[in-house]
Amino acid sequence: MPELLLALDVGTTSARAMLVTASGEVLGLEKRPVVTLFPGPGRAEQDGEAIWATLMDAVAALFAGAGRAVADVAAIGVTTQRAGAVVWDRATSEPVAPIVVWSDQGSVERSKEIMAAGFPCWPQFPSAKLEALLDRIADGRGRAARGEILFGPIDSWLVHKLSGGAAHITDLSGAWLTGYLDFAVPTQWNAGLLDFQGLPDAFLPRITDSWGALARTAPNIFGRTIPITALIADQQAGMIAHDALGEGAWKATYGTSAVLMASLGAAPAMTHRAMPPAAMLRADGAPLFCVEGMVISAGSFIEWLCGPMRMFASPVEFVLAARRGRPDSGVFVVPALQGLGAPHSRLDARALIFGLSPQTTPEEVAAATLAAIACRVREIAEVLGDLPGAAARASLPVDGGLAADPAFLQLQADLLGRPVRRHAVREATVYGAALAAGLGAGLIDPAGLADFARYDLDLAPEISRDEADATFHRWQFARALAHA
Repeated sequence: MPELLLALDVGTTSARAMLVTASGEVLGLEKRPVVTLFPGPGRAEQDGEAIWATLMDAVAALFAGAGRAVADVAAIGVTTQRAGAVVWDRATSEPVAPIVVWSDQGSVERSKEIMAAGFPCWPQFPSAKLEALLDRIADGRGRAARGEILFGPIDSWLVHKLSGGAAHITDLSGAWLTGYLDFAVPTQWNAGLLDFQGLPDAFLPRITDSWGALARTAPNIFGRTIPITALIADQQAGMIAHDALGEGAWKATYGTSAVLMASLGAAPAMTHRAMPPAAMLRADGAPLFCVEGMVISAGSFIEWLCGPMRMFASPVEFVLAARRGRPDSGVFVVPALQGLGAPHSRLDARALIFGLSPQTTPEEVAAATLAAIACRVREIAEVLGDLPGAAARASLPVDGGLAADPAFLQLQADLLGRPVRRHAVREATVYGAALAAGLGAGLIDPAGLADFARYDLDLAPEISRDEADATFHRWQFARALAHA
């Protein structure tokens, strides 16, 4: 009898496959890098077919390593990076153009024009990117009108391909971040915006719940049909892993970006001009909402120091170097390779390494980078501290790659002035997708979701609030120079 949950996760820099039991035990995880291409200043694209091959390779290795078979899988959950724009052939499910990644900044001016026309839009939204993407496709608008090509975020394309073309869907969390949703009636697309851009409604996916009987895989994908019972955006999947669904609950994920997300409950309240509400999930037709602040360059800044800058051989070497760096070296970093995210929303800001001298070492740059990421998270936490339910937060639950480093988490606890708790499963987004699949398949009881929020490290602040504030305010001075 199939009883396992298979989670598929395509992030900005990696693809993951995880096998989980209905009791929450992780039987295996496979992770593969995803390559991003930068064809011009501010541009960011990915190869869809390469992503598919990478994901399927991870799945094959997962089953081999876990000693389990496809026949053991009861349900599949899918989660992906948000706000990517994919256009693919309806008949073959193959992309007809590169995937435009959420961080692509080629859409900044178009987003302003769309806003001026009266439609909510951010540069990261596919609604600011899709027209230019269609113009790169031969007869793109004609093919869209005839139903020959389809659009969706990455999760929608993956499910279309997994289902052999039978399902063209996305959940509410994915739909919200396309920019095409009718935010007044969040069960349908914005007819006015589609008319403004000359796009047919059928070009976009059908909006579904985040879990339930959503689709089934085609027999030729895994050798048998498997129910797809969860479809949810990656950061929102992490909220499930932390059981952070109640109003005011929050968590931070340190990945390519660092994202601090908090639940707004059943009402999409506006909390900050640079941090609009978003859909967290929809279950049984009932939506829950959230708000998030993003440090756009977190893990990606570390990768930049290791790759193009050649300061460190690998992220592991970076972390080791940071532990040797003097925290009082006078070096400050502003990790803004693609602008400053919340609460600033300054995409024109630039990264800085400030306070260099002939005595500055790579170790000091590494230490300053981690301090900067922790300070950026504090900036967001201070905004979210006024939300309803915030007073009940005893600590900040965390996950992600940098969460593997206890020294960084201690620094984060010190600068926040509150304890930090690390999820026992570092890859909480893909884990959350597995749990959502269990919810959708009826293998996990929603009332027992808290049992899966398991933590293996608790760290309390070790410095005074005055010391934390002094460090934070010194860093803020350097940050101000990034968009002076």
